[in-house]
Amino acid sequence: MAERRRRPRDDRGAVFVEFAAMVPFMMLALALVWQVLLIGLTSMYASHGATEAARQASVTPDDMARIDEEARKRVRPPWDGEDVLTTEIVERDGTRFARVTLAMPVFLPGTNGPWEITGEARVVTEVPPRGLPEPEGVDP
Repeated sequence: MAERRRRPRDDRGAVFVEFAAMVPFMMLALALVWQVLLIGLTSMYASHGATEAARQASVTPDDMARIDEEARKRVRPPWDGEDVLTTEIVERDGTRFARVTLAMPVFLPGTNGPWEITGEARVVTEVPPRGLPEPEGVDP
């Protein structure tokens, strides 16, 4: 009886198979990192737009078009679009705030999701809005 020699098993394709199995997980991790980056950028633009809107609102408190224009000037496309960015002046506890709300992009800038990110900045009144009393301690 002839004895058969057993050859050791060869692992030559295992690395390729393991890499192919890991590719979807690596792509998912990359997509999550990218989405977190988009959240950070959107938050930064909302905060910056609110700061610029508050600055403009302190000088021209009754001109909402100029306040909105100034906020949009400081935000890069596509975050500055009409359907993406909204600017408003809100009053809370006797203090005025500029609020900029941006639609949160999903995976690609320009593709808006159902979420919004809001930035607020306090308006330091230099010129009182029409219809409000003069601040105390200010000489006309």
